Amino acid sequence: MAIVTRAPAAAGDPAGFSIGPRPVWFVTGGATAGGTIAAGTRGGYVGGELSLVRLRENQFLGLYSDAYYDFGVDGTYVTCGPELGLIRRSRALPIAVGIDGGAALRRADETSYGATARVFVALAGSFSIYARYTRLDADRDPQVVQVGVTLKFPLSPPFGTNDH
Repeated sequence: MAIVTRAPAAAGDPAGFSIGPRPVWFVTGGATAGGTIAAGTRGGYVGGELSLVRLRENQFLGLYSDAYYDFGVDGTYVTCGPELGLIRRSRALPIAVGIDGGAALRRADETSYGATARVFVALAGSFSIYARYTRLDADRDPQVVQVGVTLKFPLSPPFGTNDH
């Protein structure tokens, strides 16, 4: 069995070859809105979301954070954590299915901490529909179920492909 290696390219030399797609990074941001459907205090919410995602072939992995004002509890939520998913490319438009979740903070009558998880379906990479479950250490509405939509767009060109 022979192992073939190539010395690192010197400054000004063309880069070595690679096989397969190169991973790229995206920074996306946008608006989110929806409603709380299962809690003592129901209501709508509106806010924003930011993601840093690494895309390779039909898979993505990254970090997200969102913040939104919930009119039902008259308070603000902030959530953040990892996100991952798969993309199915079709002739019509790409569809992504993913999950994200992590830490949750709610500032309303009291400050509550907890965890959240969300499943989502994204169409063409920009428009998503989702369902989210949040569990908080709160006396009022410790369990929250929400449905919503997100509209996100790239905030910068893709980067990190190691193209020279």
